Amino acid sequence: RAMLSVTAPFARLFNVAGARRSARSGLRTNTVRSGRSAMTVSATATLPETVLGWDEISAKCHDTETGKKLVGEEALRAKGEGLPHITAKLRLFGHSEEDVRVTLYRDHAGWCPYCQKLWMMFEIKKIPYRTERINMRSYGEKPAWFLKKVPSGLLPVVELDGEIITESLVIMQILENKFPDTCMLPEAGFEKANELLRLERRLFSDWCGLVFRPGMPGPFGGGAKKIFEECLDQVDAALGESSGPWFLSGETPSIVDLQYVSHIERMNASCLYWKGMQLRGTNRWANIEKWFLAFETLPSYHACKSDYYTHVMDIPPQYGNGVSDSNAEVDEAQRVIDGDGWRLPLHLNATSLEPLPESMNHGDEAARHEAAYQLSKNAGAIARFACRGMGEKGAKQFGAPLADPTAVPNLNYEQKVDKALRVTVSLLLDGTAGASVGRTSAEGKETAKCLAYLRDRVGVPRDMSYPAAMQLRAHLNHVIDAL
Repeated sequence: RAMLSVTAPFARLFNVAGARRSARSGLRTNTVRSGRSAMTVSATATLPETVLGWDEISAKCHDTETGKKLVGEEALRAKGEGLPHITAKLRLFGHSEEDVRVTLYRDHAGWCPYCQKLWMMFEIKKIPYRTERINMRSYGEKPAWFLKKVPSGLLPVVELDGEIITESLVIMQILENKFPDTCMLPEAGFEKANELLRLERRLFSDWCGLVFRPGMPGPFGGGAKKIFEECLDQVDAALGESSGPWFLSGETPSIVDLQYVSHIERMNASCLYWKGMQLRGTNRWANIEKWFLAFETLPSYHACKSDYYTHVMDIPPQYGNGVSDSNAEVDEAQRVIDGDGWRLPLHLNATSLEPLPESMNHGDEAARHEAAYQLSKNAGAIARFACRGMGEKGAKQFGAPLADPTAVPNLNYEQKVDKALRVTVSLLLDGTAGASVGRTSAEGKETAKCLAYLRDRVGVPRDMSYPAAMQLRAHLNHVIDAL
């Protein structure tokens, strides 16, 4: 079910083709997410009439430096070794399979904050474990075998020595006790940890009061923003008291750091998108920025970190709809995050609206080749999935506005979509796509709608890294403009 997996790729995020979120109401209108008028009379850019077949394209993808690296990582992952990854089913850290005592049940796409912090804990402590990925209810049905095991269906869940344990913070404390190597809750810092965990709950509450309620105009307005900012000041001050980047000092993140990071990651996206507040790279919260940059050097965080677009789509089904303020900062943030930023040439760096730190920036070519590799790996299923853009909605709908796991694709468009995807991957491989100058023609609008359906459902980290996702979205737009 993962977007770029062997089964139903790109199937988990959304269900309305070419949809764009209204900056004011949260409603969605049918437009192509390109920053241009949706369809005009004729395309002014051209695409090659002849493109390679998938076998040749796949060979080229595997022959790039990035492709070779990804192939090697997949081989290690199959043996339970190598770097952490969203698709890893077994993690051994040098142990044998007989040593595995724990199974982690987490969300399929990597969007649940409670699963995220637990996943990171397994990786940082190097606890051998197996993973089972389960739907969140907003995106599809949960399997009957899981509901039999966990009737509530809630995630995350850990099965330790045959015992089912729920509630993420409870699980973290049990893991710390059962697997004491790489201490993540030092006894000397226990009281401070409790104090910081209470502060985190305040921060979370203040965030909810800010993002999910309308801002109040006038001289008595702005109270929720002020309360949230002052709570962030306290978090920043607490980090400033540490001898290193982490809340409890030490060489690795603590349970406290993991409790904070999964929600502050979502605050970065949501406060910018709905309130126009930039939390990254500010002098006011310099200690939080240093803390985040430290996380962004960790492979365990690389594997689970999402991007702003994915978050503003996955937050409403989990928490409720964000409420947009009316200001120029909100307008600009929503313009960029909603897709106007998906234009070639891309300029992703540490000072972008959505920062790409140096530790996660391997260059445009590596990002393009990662996107090409992931798309070519499951091209046939992806082409059929994209045809849902001209197909029919599924009989049963789910809470996430773009999730439609039972949608019916219109396979009359499969051949055209397949060719358009081969063109897209070819451009990703050779890097020859310049600035987009075309506009979709009347003849190409149906195929464009299929590509837009696909583009809007590229999710991070489920499908690929943030830089690769941006390259794929932008290259799909380049092809859409030329159809």
